[in-house]
Amino acid sequence: MSEYKCLESINSLFVEHTELGYSTIPCCLYKGRDQQGFVPNISDLMDNPISNAIREGFKGDWKRPECIDCIMNESMGKKSKRLGSLKRKNQNGVVKWDIRPGNTCNLKCVMCNPWNSSKWYEDVDVFKKYSTSVINEANSRPRENIDWNYIYEHSIDKAEFIYIAGGEPFYMKSCQKFLEKLSQHEWNRKNTEIQIQTNGVSNTDKFLEILKRFKRLSFSISIDGWGSVNELIRYPTKQKTLEAHTKQLIDLNCMYLFFNITVQALNLPNIDKLTRKIKEHWNGRYDIHKLTVPHHLAVNCLKPRVVEKVLDTTEVPELKTFYKDYAYDQDRNLQMKNFLIDLDRKRGTDSRKVVPWCFK
Repeated sequence: MSEYKCLESINSLFVEHTELGYSTIPCCLYKGRDQQGFVPNISDLMDNPISNAIREGFKGDWKRPECIDCIMNESMGKKSKRLGSLKRKNQNGVVKWDIRPGNTCNLKCVMCNPWNSSKWYEDVDVFKKYSTSVINEANSRPRENIDWNYIYEHSIDKAEFIYIAGGEPFYMKSCQKFLEKLSQHEWNRKNTEIQIQTNGVSNTDKFLEILKRFKRLSFSISIDGWGSVNELIRYPTKQKTLEAHTKQLIDLNCMYLFFNITVQALNLPNIDKLTRKIKEHWNGRYDIHKLTVPHHLAVNCLKPRVVEKVLDTTEVPELKTFYKDYAYDQDRNLQMKNFLIDLDRKRGTDSRKVVPWCFK
C-alpha cells in the first residue's frame, strides 16, 4: 500500500494555465489557491518545490483545510476524489489528466466569473461592482492556451482517464482537435475514458461524431435548477435545448451520466424538484456541492424562514449536512438582491418572478 494518503499529485495531473504560467495546485478541489505557485512549462508540474511539498504532506494527516471537499464527502459515506486516486491500478506516472483548457464559454452563469467564462466579460461592470475578487494575471485564464501536444504525446497508449472542463469544452476548437488526434490510436479508443464537463447546451454534430469513436465515454452536465430556475442561473440556457442535448449524449452509449449541482441562494428551494426531475427524465445520478463564493449568492443570504422550511421538508440529505452552520447575513441579503436586479437590467431577465424566495 502506498505511503501517501492521496495520490492525486502522483498519478494525476491538474492542468490549468494562467498569464503567470501553469498552476501548481494538485487538483481542482484543493482550496489552497491563495498559496499556489506557477511554473512556466507543463513538464515542470510534477517536479517543483511547491508541488513536491504538497505531495510530501500527503504522507501524514491528509485531512487538511485545503481538502475539505473530500473530507465532507467521506464523512457522508460518499466517494471522493482522494479515494478514487487510491484505486487506480497503474501507479507508473500520470494516467489521469484533469484539463482546464481556458475560459472560452457560451454561458455566463450567475455565480461564475470572467476567468471561468469569457462571456462574462459582457457583464464585467456588474461583476466588478459586486465582487471582491480582482481580475489579475493569477486568475486570468487565456483562451485555450495550454500545451495540448505535451498532453497528447503523454496520453498515447497510456492515459486511463482524461477529464476536460472549461469554460465549455464543446465550444472549444482546441478540445475537438485534441480528441480528433487521440481517436486515431486504437488503444486510446478502447481504453481511455473520456469525461467531459459540459453545460449541456453546446453539442455540435462534428464533436459528437469524434466522441463516437471512443468506447469509454462519460459526461457530467452542470445543472442548477429545473426549467426557468436553471435558465436564470445558467443564462442563456434553454430548457428544451438542455433536454435535447442530454438525449444526444445518452445516445452515445456513454458509461456514466452525472449531473453536477451547485447549491446556492437562487436554487435552494428548487433542489428537491431538480433531483426528482433528474431521476424521472434520465434516471440520472448527481453530484451536489455547496457554493461558497461569491458570498453574495451563498445560502446565508436567504432569510431564516426560507432556509428552515427547505431543511424541514427536504429529501436531499446533503442539504441538511451542508447547512448545519447556516447563519443569516442581512448585509449580503441586500447585496444579493441588488446584484440580481442589476443583472436583470443587463440581461432582460426577471429574478423576482423566477426566484421569489431571494426577495422575501
